[in-house]
Amino acid sequence: MDRKNGPCRICNDPETTSPHFGAIVCTACASFFGRTTVDKFRCIANNKCVISCAKKITCRSCRYDSCIRAGMNKFYIRKIKAPKQQVIQEVDQNKTFPNSEMLPNFTRENSHKFSEVLNLPNNEILQFYVKEVEKSLSLKKRNFSKNILNAESINDLLIISAHLTGSAMESCFQCPGINLLEKEDIQVFLRYFEFSNVWIDSLREYSLMSHSHNKEISRTDKKVMKFINQVKSTLGTALIHLKLNIYEFAAFKSFCIWNIKFHKTSQTMRIVAQGHYVAVSSALRVYYKNQLKLSDMEIAIRIGDITLQIATVSTIYHDLIRLYQDVGRSL
Repeated sequence: MDRKNGPCRICNDPETTSPHFGAIVCTACASFFGRTTVDKFRCIANNKCVISCAKKITCRSCRYDSCIRAGMNKFYIRKIKAPKQQVIQEVDQNKTFPNSEMLPNFTRENSHKFSEVLNLPNNEILQFYVKEVEKSLSLKKRNFSKNILNAESINDLLIISAHLTGSAMESCFQCPGINLLEKEDIQVFLRYFEFSNVWIDSLREYSLMSHSHNKEISRTDKKVMKFINQVKSTLGTALIHLKLNIYEFAAFKSFCIWNIKFHKTSQTMRIVAQGHYVAVSSALRVYYKNQLKLSDMEIAIRIGDITLQIATVSTIYHDLIRLYQDVGRSL
């Protein structure tokens, strides 16, 4: 996202524009277009409404028409399920990511376990994060992305983070519940999502490598060296001991993404965050019970061990913000 792109072609927002669906638009308009179908809304003012980022409430029919006129491509629109229940007033709860393979058979028989907040079965919400982890691992195996733990300087941190920002943004707009959020919340959510894609995924890769391959890098930047060593010795060590499989790690990553405590957020975003935690933890319990045949006590202990690391991630995020501030940068 860069000011050099110019203002959003839909609402004239000058701050958060980048290419989406074939046009230069802001994150909020991109999210709106990605979840909207042509016959979903009707204008009551003869399609003459003015679309502006300054307005809190905008005619959705005219906003969609503006998207089409701006050249946004309808090919990318996903088919959307009609909402079964309106949980948060004035917000449409629709499916926001494409149908994909379900989790193993243990989830199909439990697909009736439904998240009313996110308007999706719990297993589909967990599956979204599983697919994200698989995609990240695939990119790293093909050497398309560098592990942030190998950074030698602040500039390295910035370059590696920027390299992963594009894929994080696309995934962000497919995340269940993103359509419930306002522009300010989406911008905050992107920060958490990008942080998790960069740092937590890199730490998983680190935890899966044998120690003989984890060679120490000589760094001249002492602050970066201290921070990365701290990250490895805390969360890195914990992940090595926990040995999370892909479903467990996907659940852990979702908990970290929605642990929204460092930036100002709306009540709606807090409701969505709670919806993700409840849905994913519920789907994980079903996985433990039906697939791994764990007892209720074993399930409680395992989930407790995983969620205990959320506090460690919070500390890392806080320290990363402070590290950037010390060198005059922003996260």
